Order: sequence, then C-alpha cells, then structure tokens
Amino acid sequence: MSTPKLASALTNMRRVLPLMRDERVPTGLKIATGAVALLILSPLDIFGDIPVLGLLDDAVLLTLLAMLFVALATRMTERVVTPQRAARASAPEPGVMQLPRARPIDRAR
Repeated sequence: MSTPKLASALTNMRRVLPLMRDERVPTGLKIATGAVALLILSPLDIFGDIPVLGLLDDAVLLTLLAMLFVALATRMTERVVTPQRAARASAPEPGVMQLPRARPIDRAR
C-alpha cells in the first residue's frame, strides 16, 4: 500500500533538479526551497537526540519539501490557455479548407 507513495516521492525527488534549472519557475520559489532545505539539513535538529528519528525526520521533511516544490513549480510552468488564445489557435488559415470535426458514434441507439 505504501509502494505507490514511495514511487511518487522518488519521482518528485527526480523532478526537483530539472525544475530548479527551469527558467519559468520563479527565482523566489527556488531560493525559498533551497533555504528550507538547508534549514532541514542543518545540525540544529528537533529530534537530534533520538537515534533513529533524527535521520527519519530529515528524510520526511525533505520529501514533503520536494513534493510541495514540484507541485508549485509545475503549476507555475503550465501554460494557461485563455478562451481568446484558444479561439485564435483554432482559427483556420486563409486558403485552407476547414473540415468538420468527427463526432463519436452513439451505439446506444
């Protein structure tokens, strides 16, 4: 049951570096993510005295940070399609015949 979530977390970790290099992602988001990652990895730790939890909380927090960064960066890099832009994209070129769109066959009849 936890395997899909683990795979999703690993996928997000792989997507962080390309999104950090993407110029469409705002610089403020990149700087904030890097600062929070340094804060998480710093020696000042909430659970530093507990042997196992000291490492696990860093891993969990870094995974959550990567998931949040990927979600925000993906949302900011997606191209927004407005109705006007969609109308311009579907306008036919001069001298080109526009064929009607095919409709799906309704087999229920």
